[in-house]
Amino acid sequence: MKIKMVMRELRSSPVFFLIFILNLSIGMVGLSTIEVFKSSFDNALSAKSKTLLGSDISISSRIAITKDSLDTAKENLDYTEMTKNRSLYSMLFNGDKSRLVNVRGLGAGFPFYGDIIVKSGKHFKNIKDNEVFIYPELVGQLGLEVGDNVKIGEKSFVVAGIVEEDGAAGFSMGQLAPRLYLKNEVLNSTQLIKPGSTIWRSVHFKIAGELSDKNLREVEKNLESKIVDSSIRVRSPQSNSQRVGRSMDYLGDFLGLVSLCGLFLAGLGLIYLFRGFLLKRRKDLAILSFIGMRKKDIFKIYTLKLFFLALIGSLLGITIGSAFSPVIQTMVSKNLGIDIKLQFELTTFFVTMAVGVASTIVLAPALIIPYLRLDQKALFDHDTTLSRNIYDYLLYIPIILFYWVMAIYLSESIKVGSAFIAVFLVIVGIFFPLGSFILDRLGKLRLNLNLSSSMAYKYVTRHKISTLFIFLCLFISTSLMTLIPSVKNILSAELSLPAEERPVYFLFDIQPEQVDDLKSFIKENKLELLNISPIVRGRLVKINGEGYKPSEGEDLTREEQRERRSRNRSTNLSYRDHLVRGEEIIEGRLPKKFDFETDEVAEVGLEYRYANRLGVDLGDELEFNVLGMPILAKVVALRSIRWTSFLPNFFISFGPGVLEDAPKTFIAAVGKGEGVVNDELQSNFAAKFQNVSLIDIQSSLKRIATIMESITKILVTMSFIVFLVGLLVIYSLISHQLESRREDISLLNIIGIRFSEIRKSVMKEMALMAISSVLVGIVLGQLVTFAIAELQFDLRYIFSGVEIIGFGMLIIVLSIIISFASFNRFIRK
Repeated sequence: MKIKMVMRELRSSPVFFLIFILNLSIGMVGLSTIEVFKSSFDNALSAKSKTLLGSDISISSRIAITKDSLDTAKENLDYTEMTKNRSLYSMLFNGDKSRLVNVRGLGAGFPFYGDIIVKSGKHFKNIKDNEVFIYPELVGQLGLEVGDNVKIGEKSFVVAGIVEEDGAAGFSMGQLAPRLYLKNEVLNSTQLIKPGSTIWRSVHFKIAGELSDKNLREVEKNLESKIVDSSIRVRSPQSNSQRVGRSMDYLGDFLGLVSLCGLFLAGLGLIYLFRGFLLKRRKDLAILSFIGMRKKDIFKIYTLKLFFLALIGSLLGITIGSAFSPVIQTMVSKNLGIDIKLQFELTTFFVTMAVGVASTIVLAPALIIPYLRLDQKALFDHDTTLSRNIYDYLLYIPIILFYWVMAIYLSESIKVGSAFIAVFLVIVGIFFPLGSFILDRLGKLRLNLNLSSSMAYKYVTRHKISTLFIFLCLFISTSLMTLIPSVKNILSAELSLPAEERPVYFLFDIQPEQVDDLKSFIKENKLELLNISPIVRGRLVKINGEGYKPSEGEDLTREEQRERRSRNRSTNLSYRDHLVRGEEIIEGRLPKKFDFETDEVAEVGLEYRYANRLGVDLGDELEFNVLGMPILAKVVALRSIRWTSFLPNFFISFGPGVLEDAPKTFIAAVGKGEGVVNDELQSNFAAKFQNVSLIDIQSSLKRIATIMESITKILVTMSFIVFLVGLLVIYSLISHQLESRREDISLLNIIGIRFSEIRKSVMKEMALMAISSVLVGIVLGQLVTFAIAELQFDLRYIFSGVEIIGFGMLIIVLSIIISFASFNRFIRK
């Protein structure tokens, strides 16, 4: 019986149900697109997981892997093969030309899975001691060809091939330098490895037998629990894939939140539409109650209607989203250089369907239950208002909880997801009461307007519900469309500092005995040494006297992942008695000089965000291990660092007198000064300081700017989808509103007002709502932009006038066009 009644309703109101389904389906487009994209990316990573790592299990560290750690790994792994790799940055020479490269020394037999193949078809496993494989970028940068001689450090090599296929390349969105491969055992002959040099060391194992990713993950966890040294990273193919895909994960998180905005806008439209539908059916509800149907059965019938509509709308949305997924795939492949083959899985289908259905079903209690209080008096009552009590507002809690869970799920961050929903709650919680109050006040004004303007003004102020829903949809769309380009422009402006305010070169792996020669070289070439800082490798072992084993448990959120990465790694330490440009103390004071005779603990300053991730505050004690020597330090300063200055700086900075005798290297930043910066200068520097790695800041900034521009395009595309959802919702609301005003429009026409005048009134009505909502939306979008810039990135806010005004005008024009089209369709019907 219930299903019969549902089917009868579906047949009796085809236009309403069509609009309802279309709203939900378009709202689902963004979400289904992102879910298909993310699942395809995860599948691609999973399929390449062993190839990306090159082995079944690896242990790695930025400091030397101790014999104890290696022995522990050997004892706890049933392996058939083992090999050692090393990786570092250095300068590659071709005659008088030089470029920074990522030199990767691979051990015998590596990779165990996949291969490194050059265009000639030669495999890395067949490479000779005096040969190297290079990445294609170096062909253009240095004019290299197969057979050319190149120099790395003190040793010459022959280019044996240009890499065409590299299973270990991963899905990186830009690297510091192109790769170069050679045999690990010949790396020492280059004389590049000095005390304190920045080297990534890894040991790779091939496990006996065939183990699944899940089993290898268990092997990884077991080995993590056995190795005491927290600077050692243990990786299986699965965990390595997660690390490789981290940058794309963050992009996916933000795309997911943007798509959630589309679902939220669609939800607003569904609330308005179903509320109007129930208002028309209020007498039917009263009749059902009058003839003895139980309220819970009535609730089931109308919830079942929502379920059928949600099922059809979600299916349509997934179909459209799947068709749109190649657009995002193409943008990612073209702009970020990441090739992903789309794969549509049943798991993704069912998850997305569940979200679409749940997003509709959660509306049922808040919308249906208040109408169940109607009795037979509603049959004779022409008052369409519905009395509400405090319990009716509590019925919206399931909706809030649903979107909160979805925000956390999509962002994989409790903090970001909660903040996202909090903003929406504040907007809706303040907006509707405040908007209703303002419209009441505006409705009491007596303005001297012409007929069409007066009609528009009265409809806006008297039909408060439709006005507020349309206003909110445009308001959210405007905020989102202006927010993303604004943040991008602020970051771009920060990275586009004048040359005199930014270094031209960043140098690292400078040996102590090279410091004086480096200063002389800089002076001779009329450059400016902006900063030079010592760097000592150590690791954090205790916080307030308690050891920490960060590898226990799973990373549930992005915050937990960042905290674990902060704690579970070797640490770069430095020392100085002054602040550098772009750095300031926000709490505490500068660490004082340590006196071994009188002081029990040293003093240290931390970057404040790093301190938050560690859960550390002023007065806490940290214990570091520097080459086996314990150093106890008290936190006396929390510092703010402007990282975009590109000057050397550190999360952890000691006072003088503690680390001076420890093995160290130096990093430096060099400004242009009055000198001439060109390839010849770079080559002369590289020839004189062969072990020192030089990064061209300008080239790096261009790569960063390109990546930012690409990511912005992708985010704006998704935002535009959300905007289209908002426009569709507005079209639905206007169409529904015109249907409800059918008698009013007919009466106006009967008394002599032409349809053209009524159309003009509807368009002015829309223009008034669009202009006001766009202005408010721009204000909110820029407030959020200001908060992100000032609070999250410590950057100066910039108003992106041209783009903001352009987006605002586009939204206003399209909204008016929609009202024009809706009215013409209504008149024709």
